[in-house]
Amino acid sequence: MEGYRANIGYRAPDFKLKNENGSQVSFHDWREDMQAVLVFIKAVDDRHTRELLIYLKDDAERIESREGRIIAVSYGNVRFNKRLVKELDLPFHILSDEGCDVIKTYGIFNEYDKLVGPAIFVINKGGIIRYIYTASNPEDVPEDTDILAALQGIVSPIMTEHV
Repeated sequence: MEGYRANIGYRAPDFKLKNENGSQVSFHDWREDMQAVLVFIKAVDDRHTRELLIYLKDDAERIESREGRIIAVSYGNVRFNKRLVKELDLPFHILSDEGCDVIKTYGIFNEYDKLVGPAIFVINKGGIIRYIYTASNPEDVPEDTDILAALQGIVSPIMTEHV
């Protein structure tokens, strides 16, 4: 889907990927009647990736209290993702998108880096994208208040590109 970019107000593209245990997961089925905080991360075990995952881990309870679930996607293999989930004791899955097909489908693929920085999509129960955050640097992360507000529906749909 060259040139496509998932946009606010549109249905989130569905996908099937393997989780860190090697089990196939359908995003649509996994979401069920919950909102989703879909997080795209680099497949690099560095300080920035770990900080983002720990940041999300620390917010997981607050996200769940707003009927949201976190799911992360990286272009790393299943073994890489399993190691991160285990070492950081994450309460959410990291799915493997080794071919970057989902990253491309969501319009955040970068030819040089595959993914420049993290990207976060908040998707409501109806499967509609309500919030997008795309970073242009690995160390950039959105304010958790923005994610929580999007889950609560108390803000207009917003898109943030951190430059």
